[in-house]
Amino acid sequence: MTHLSRTTVFHTLKYLIYLLLAYDAWQYFQQDYAASRQILGGGFSYHQFVESFAITIDVTSWLVLLLCFEVETVWLPPEKLRGRVSWLLHGIRAVCYFFVLSSYYGYIAKYLLFTHTAPLPAADVCELAGRGYTWLQGLDEYLPLDAASCQRLRELPLALIAGTRIVADPATLEETRFMAWVDVLYATTWLLVVAILELDVYLKERDRLKGWVLKTSEIIKAVLYLGLLGGAVFWGVKGEFLDFWDSFLWLAAFVLIDLDVFGITAEAEPAS
Repeated sequence: MTHLSRTTVFHTLKYLIYLLLAYDAWQYFQQDYAASRQILGGGFSYHQFVESFAITIDVTSWLVLLLCFEVETVWLPPEKLRGRVSWLLHGIRAVCYFFVLSSYYGYIAKYLLFTHTAPLPAADVCELAGRGYTWLQGLDEYLPLDAASCQRLRELPLALIAGTRIVADPATLEETRFMAWVDVLYATTWLLVVAILELDVYLKERDRLKGWVLKTSEIIKAVLYLGLLGGAVFWGVKGEFLDFWDSFLWLAAFVLIDLDVFGITAEAEPAS
């Protein structure tokens, strides 16, 4: 296989992954929108919006960040990354990081949401049926509380998620809280990855990404990527195919971007 064909295959694979990630973003929006009708049922605020659409905001912002890395590492040579172009890219990235951190706050807020409960506003859960209440099935999964479902919940020690109309039993609440905490840890790992990538790009532009600095960067990222791979496997074991598939795609996308940062795809270019 020639260098040209290797490069073509590499970039075709990378852009295919980007398209799949864009499709995943749409699926997450549909998922967030369905769940938001429960969280936003009692009113609307910026805090509640970020909490409800944390995944959609997060995924969309990361996609734009990926494109920024793509522009810096592939589309434009270093001499072009100056002046207005540089300011534009930095401005776009700043906006994306604002939303990434907002969604990170959303993950934390969602976790905290499930740590506060209150007594049911009725002695019998069936008194709440048909009054806009739902019962918790899992993270971002709710079912309407109706006459049929309340009969199944009557014997359980139920509680109300504070500030919402969501009813939960202890076991489901504990599992949901754990899954929300996993989301926080996973998002933290991604923030560390992109921080190191930003540092890599900065140092490479100044020809300082070498020696022990390069080695340290590679080791830290290898550990973080391993943790992210473990997260993808975790979602697969839990039966969350969309989360597993999305995690795998993001990991692949950032590894490919990493190869571009280090210029690995161009190393085999034949001399002219």
